[in-house]
Amino acid sequence: MTEIPEHLLERSRARRAALGLGGGDSGAAPAAASQEPGTEVAPRAAAPAKAAAAAPVAAKAPEIVLSPYAQAAIARKKIPFWAVPVLLFLPLWGFLYWGTLDPAPVEESGPIVVGGEIFPARCASCHGAGGGGGVGPELKTVTQTFPDFESHVWWVINGSNAVSPGSPYGSPDREGGQRISKGAMPDWGKTLSAEELLAVVYYERAHFGGATEEELAKLAAIAANPDLPENFEEGMTEDEVKALLESLVPAGFVPPAAP
Repeated sequence: MTEIPEHLLERSRARRAALGLGGGDSGAAPAAASQEPGTEVAPRAAAPAKAAAAAPVAAKAPEIVLSPYAQAAIARKKIPFWAVPVLLFLPLWGFLYWGTLDPAPVEESGPIVVGGEIFPARCASCHGAGGGGGVGPELKTVTQTFPDFESHVWWVINGSNAVSPGSPYGSPDREGGQRISKGAMPDWGKTLSAEELLAVVYYERAHFGGATEEELAKLAAIAANPDLPENFEEGMTEDEVKALLESLVPAGFVPPAAP
């Protein structure tokens, strides 16, 4: 049997030691040197592998803490998908509904209201609730009988005392001629205040007689004048009434423009 030179064995041991396979000075001869001819060499157990390098540990992400407002917003129930078109339609529905509403009635005030309260209580028993007449004459043509409101005021102040019974009064241009006094018209100047009396005249001319907007505006301005006396004096002539009323027209009064 051929011996392996010592320097080759030494080189083999050094190589094995470098590979971490054992060997060195105390190691036995290699299997190839000691095995008998014709026998197989048993494979040597593999040396334990080097420990794998420790895998790097990923840094833990910081935990996000939501505020109570955010948590409430996430937990709150959302608008259902089917409700979106309904919400979009609401403004259109509101506009259409608003168009069906009737405008609020305009509340009237001033002499038309005051006169409307006094006429049924004081005048309707003679002239009729609708101005159709009765004991007293009808008022449908009152603006023909008294073309200007000043003469109408004069008549209501004095009543039948203004003329003797059976005498004519009012405009001679009235259709059918002047009215004839029956002596039944009270003298309201001593019963009604000046403001109330003007309101009754306003109501009768506006409600029954078809007075113009200009004269009604002028009459309303006089009724609202703070210099209006408490009462009209009894026995005032028609000219005196006209002069007084003209002096009570507010300075700078401008009648409304004709439509």
